[in-house]
Amino acid sequence: MSLVRVLSLLALCSAMTIPAARAVTTAPPVTVTEDGSSYTMTNGYLTVKIDKRTGDLTSLKTPATTTPNIELMGYLSGHHAGYWEQSPALAARHETKITIQTPDLVEVSVKGYSDGQSILGPHPTAAGQEGGLIADLEIRYTLARSAHGVYTYAIFTHQSTYPAGSVGESRFGFKLSGKVFDWLSVDNQRNALMPTGADWDAASDLNMKEARRLTTGIYKGRAEHKYDYSTDQFKTPAFGWASTTQKVGLYLINPSMEYLSSGPLHFELSGHIDDGDGGDPTLLDYWRGTHYGGSVLNFAANEPWTKVVGPIFIYVPTGASPNALFEEARHQATVESAHWPYLWVRGVDYPQAAERTTVHGRLKLIDSQAPSMKFTNLLVGLSYPDQPAPPQAPLPPPPPAEPDTTPDPGPQRDAQGHILNRGTYVPHRPRGARTFRFPPQPITWQNDAKHYEFWVNGATDGSFNIQNVRPGTYQLHAVTDGVLGEYASDPITVEAGKPLDLRTIEWHPVHFGRQLWQIGTPNRSAKEFKMGNDHWHWGLYLEYSKLFPHDVDFTIGKSDPAQDWFIYQVPHVTVDDPSGKAEGRATPWTIHFNMPGSSQPTGLATLRFGLSGVSTRSLAISVNDKSAGELTNMFGGGSVINRDGVEGTWTEKDFTFDASLLKPGANTIVLTVPAGSPMSGICYDVIRLELAPSSTTGSVVGAN
Repeated sequence: MSLVRVLSLLALCSAMTIPAARAVTTAPPVTVTEDGSSYTMTNGYLTVKIDKRTGDLTSLKTPATTTPNIELMGYLSGHHAGYWEQSPALAARHETKITIQTPDLVEVSVKGYSDGQSILGPHPTAAGQEGGLIADLEIRYTLARSAHGVYTYAIFTHQSTYPAGSVGESRFGFKLSGKVFDWLSVDNQRNALMPTGADWDAASDLNMKEARRLTTGIYKGRAEHKYDYSTDQFKTPAFGWASTTQKVGLYLINPSMEYLSSGPLHFELSGHIDDGDGGDPTLLDYWRGTHYGGSVLNFAANEPWTKVVGPIFIYVPTGASPNALFEEARHQATVESAHWPYLWVRGVDYPQAAERTTVHGRLKLIDSQAPSMKFTNLLVGLSYPDQPAPPQAPLPPPPPAEPDTTPDPGPQRDAQGHILNRGTYVPHRPRGARTFRFPPQPITWQNDAKHYEFWVNGATDGSFNIQNVRPGTYQLHAVTDGVLGEYASDPITVEAGKPLDLRTIEWHPVHFGRQLWQIGTPNRSAKEFKMGNDHWHWGLYLEYSKLFPHDVDFTIGKSDPAQDWFIYQVPHVTVDDPSGKAEGRATPWTIHFNMPGSSQPTGLATLRFGLSGVSTRSLAISVNDKSAGELTNMFGGGSVINRDGVEGTWTEKDFTFDASLLKPGANTIVLTVPAGSPMSGICYDVIRLELAPSSTTGSVVGAN
């Protein structure tokens, strides 16, 4: 038997979605045909059509729907049907071919070669892709006999002869047929019948293009916001849409998280109603996402680089209710994960199982301030070693000031007075006015999209076992509930086929003195605060002023974080503006606490802020009615508040002040965010006050 035949049969076993008792030979063989513009693959259950120019999945049908072979793809809004964000359509050279063709397995490839130029043409659409994509891009689709789904993966390659460049925001996604799909399943909280595209079109605008107030349908009066279906990718390997009438589902399954960006705490869009007019059901699998904190993927001139994204499994079960289909998809995710890495992926940088290895060990917490602490929700991972931020090039001098008499034209309107480009109006900026420029980011496991990462849930005793690790140089990281900060190792070399035992690893959490009090639990989330367990609703930043009309007033040891501390400290809106466009006043949050003893505190006190999201530039801090200063440089937390989340790129900001501002007995600290947009504020993970007396000032207790 030929090698291709053996590999095909093994692949079939990994792709099977029918009951094991059914003999494979009873299913029709998988076939592929082609014409000048497309490939068509079929296995009797699925028929898939692929565009040879774009690599798009333009048609997907199954005879097992209520209406046999009804089209599942959508063609009303956005980028139609199935697609990768970047396309090889405009590349300098093209190559299309059938890479596997047996009765048991078929694979087709659409590839564009950069030849040192952008393959996206003069007007790329991906966020962060202004310079184009100077890299080769190959898109593959794979269909197995009897499979109830099809695989897709993309291979990005920057050759050693190419100039510098980057990959912008990137994903594989679908616009699905609104005539078929009506039920979205993300997790147990977001698993329900959805508004229709007609409901979306008739809705009224809110404060951003992705949010509208429904005026028709079963959810009339509800604010519909596409970010209310975002999810933690590490915890959500399967998600998708289903049909209550056609008895079919379409789910995206990530068999591995190694090719996704930003580690195991990264939230991204999953599914929603398209925010363009037409409102197609939308499904998105981001591998380089930026919505809850940035990710970075740059390559230097002449730097060889390649990344295989996927294979992702597009699972299409039929014949049951949406809830039953979702459970099938979740089960199928475990099946796919168990078969990773797939045996049939060949000819690209994708090590097989024998070329990978296992890394294991046990973390041991050593903390004199918490000697009995146990691991809870321990996450351990291998990522590319942390890299410092590159230097920021200075801005050129501004042009000479000129009077700008151009009037602000306001938003464009049609003949009936309706605003065009709904929700996207940006006020007029005078000529020569500069926009704010964010500083360059260091590369960490929280924002890396260029390399592969491998994460697992550790045990309560600190032990961990990371499987299927590619050879390379990594840094071991760990985070756990209750520890402010993270563990980070020195670089670790992983060799192909050689298991690595890291043995016992001591983790000494960092302290800046004795802990006096803490609000919240270090868990990289605001979920323990008020609304933290029910936050996927547009406009909770507007609810703050209703829930806390006199702002937060919190007493250590008495107040309840779940009731008395809100998920967002935001400007306090004083007018009734259900659209979310009004600005708010500065918002002070007051913390009361007692200092033990009768002696005047000396040394340095440190307020340690674990931040789950930041969209303000500064935080004013006063101690006992005296200004202690201002916390600035608040960047890096991601757009969490305006996207209804409680977890984003996590940052720690430490503020040190002279302990003489404190006093024995009753003390008060006030934290104030400045006036502005009600989305401009802070989403706290934890606040901790530590005190280092004069004799220990300048030392840091604990190190990794």
